[in-house]
Amino acid sequence: MTMVARGIGGLMMVYSALYLAQFLFSPLYDNPQRVWDVMNVISGLGILVALVVNLRRMRSQSDGNPVPRRGAHTLFYANAALAIWFFHNWISLLTLEAGEATSVHHEVVWQLIAMMIPLVLATTGWRLWRENFR
Repeated sequence: MTMVARGIGGLMMVYSALYLAQFLFSPLYDNPQRVWDVMNVISGLGILVALVVNLRRMRSQSDGNPVPRRGAHTLFYANAALAIWFFHNWISLLTLEAGEATSVHHEVVWQLIAMMIPLVLATTGWRLWRENFR
């Protein structure tokens, strides 16, 4: 099981780097929306996996040292906020009519999501990798 967890952690870290590269360089090429459509599916799956991992970690730290406990709680709640924002925006994006544009509110939230996904998934991936290395 530790090899599976390490593999998932490694994939999360690699995907975080790819997501960040896509976010930074997508303005440089035409029609990046098709890439984002694929990445949204992978991101949704990664966010859900990270949410489960971070919930389990938060529960396991409930009666321990306050510093790791605070870190586990912070990561879980950041992950929960990311999940709410991501799925709300993604569902809104999927329900747009052809040719209809997203609102400014959704565009701002997408920018926030794009900053949080690499942070949350990379941190979760690093913890999975490190904790299952022993």
